[in-house]
Amino acid sequence: MESNNMGNLLDVLGNKTRRRILVLLTKRPYFVSELSQELGVGQKAVLEHLRILEGAGLIEGRVEKIPRGRPRKYYMIKRGFRMEVLLTPYAFGTEMYEPRKPRQTAEYSRAKDLIKSTEPAEEKISELLAFLHEIEARVDELIMAKQELEEVRLLTETYIENLLRRISMENEREFEALLRRFAPRLPRKILDDLNDF
Repeated sequence: MESNNMGNLLDVLGNKTRRRILVLLTKRPYFVSELSQELGVGQKAVLEHLRILEGAGLIEGRVEKIPRGRPRKYYMIKRGFRMEVLLTPYAFGTEMYEPRKPRQTAEYSRAKDLIKSTEPAEEKISELLAFLHEIEARVDELIMAKQELEEVRLLTETYIENLLRRISMENEREFEALLRRFAPRLPRKILDDLNDF
């Protein structure tokens, strides 16, 4: 996701009422009147928050016909994602991860086999929980490795950017030559920061 879109998303999520709406919508779809009652906020204000959340692509509204009375619009979460905000002595950044269809890995196949198995429920649940524990342990390891690599990446990026800034102040012609040579390989963030410099 582009940095300005990420900034807009952070602004959207920076509002407490909108965060409370999202928490409620993780439980089930809600009508405006229900959200208004749960939040203790007027329906007009709730509608404005819903409009902002819908505009950001986080929720969607669907009209439902009811046996008696007018159709009612209810809202639900549109898509799932995980956002990371990274703040270190070297840099500040955000990343967003959206779930994709799982690759047909050995773990995916094993999960499907365990789910489809015809063992007694007690045995099946026990095996699924053991498998889940293995997956969680692996995820924790990968997250730790990612965090360590992220620190190294940010340190390296920051050094490259600072070095180029220093060269630009000392020798503009050398800076321009280096930029022409390395621009295709430089991370987008460094190029953007240097252009803003």
